[in-house]
Amino acid sequence: MNKLILLSAALFASTCCNAQYKNDNVLYKTVYTQDLCKEMQKQTGYLLLDVRSKGEYEDTSASGLNIGRFRDAKHINVNDLGPQIGELAYYKDKPVFVYCSHSQRSRRASKMLADSGFTNVININGGMTNILQLTASDNACVLSQLSTKNGYSIISAKDLCSKLSKGPGQIFLIDVRDDSAYGHISRDAKVNAYGTFKSAKHITLAELQEGKVNIPKDKEIVLIDAFGDQAAKAGEFLTKNNYPKVSVLIQGIDRLLFSYNNDLPCMANEYVSPVKYNIIGPLQLKTVVETKKDLIFLDVRSKEEFTNKHKNYWQNIGHLVDAINIPTADLEDQIADIEKYKASWVVIYAFGSSTTAFEAANILSAKGFTNVNVLHGGLFNVGWTAANIKGFSSLAALRVDVPAENQ
Repeated sequence: MNKLILLSAALFASTCCNAQYKNDNVLYKTVYTQDLCKEMQKQTGYLLLDVRSKGEYEDTSASGLNIGRFRDAKHINVNDLGPQIGELAYYKDKPVFVYCSHSQRSRRASKMLADSGFTNVININGGMTNILQLTASDNACVLSQLSTKNGYSIISAKDLCSKLSKGPGQIFLIDVRDDSAYGHISRDAKVNAYGTFKSAKHITLAELQEGKVNIPKDKEIVLIDAFGDQAAKAGEFLTKNNYPKVSVLIQGIDRLLFSYNNDLPCMANEYVSPVKYNIIGPLQLKTVVETKKDLIFLDVRSKEEFTNKHKNYWQNIGHLVDAINIPTADLEDQIADIEKYKASWVVIYAFGSSTTAFEAANILSAKGFTNVNVLHGGLFNVGWTAANIKGFSSLAALRVDVPAENQ
């Protein structure tokens, strides 16, 4: 399994349980990334507090999330915040903007600060990964305050589309995935479902590092992969070898598919999907719910998760409204139970971005279901999107039967 997936899972498990959205704008304030600059301009004498790991803060992390920081931020790892909270006493009644990578740890930190008597705590929704989805035209004010040790640039999906729109030959686009992932023949159904870009040249990370191919130095090099980790290594290698302009797509095709909301023209012109079904993120889910009348949700988690009886309490987060529960392992045996939905819009989901949802989509597609959709990011990210992305709070109503401790 991809190391970045394992690291992300470990990070999630360590932060999810104490970072619920019910405290938003109750114990502390929240701000969307689009509104961050205006909010900071309204405040005086504020502190920017980065609660990520030391490696993330210094762009030396093994996780692949070396994506910069706010230039003037103070760093205290959320795991060390309790014993070090006294260092922030000066800011007890001043604005404290808290951020991490995805705004799970920052919520945990924001609650700790509020519980300790800090009166003006502001969580930055979505964290650094969300900030980097902004383009210069969206919010140059915020982006100008970021700093990084990386020799390469981090670009968003919008940035990539903008570069591709300038015509062929303007950039040199390289897909650095290994052969099995690029060729859709890996053992992971999710990895196999990630498509390719027509303009991209496939050069694996290993081939690039071994110098087996010639890469032009007179063009901007843009690197893409599945999850951002391999592209980051490629970017580091190229910059160390004196390539003057190198960019990396933040969190790769995974993040692109998660955040796609029909506003990326290059997806229609450039992106080629290898699967018969659709991959939709929570942003697209909102449109699907609003426009598709013949729609069902298929929950492929275990019965224990669906009924909020899993031994890991943080996995008990309810289900989507009116969902049918058939675990992926039982789907072929129970296919008759949903035969009547062959022509319906079927949205398949698991807890998060689990490969089991993609395996279920392969089964339904093979059985003749014609409108199959995998909800990328799963049930957890429906709640995350509702809390962190401006204009999508209505998604929260889709999650029902959520235990109080996990709301």
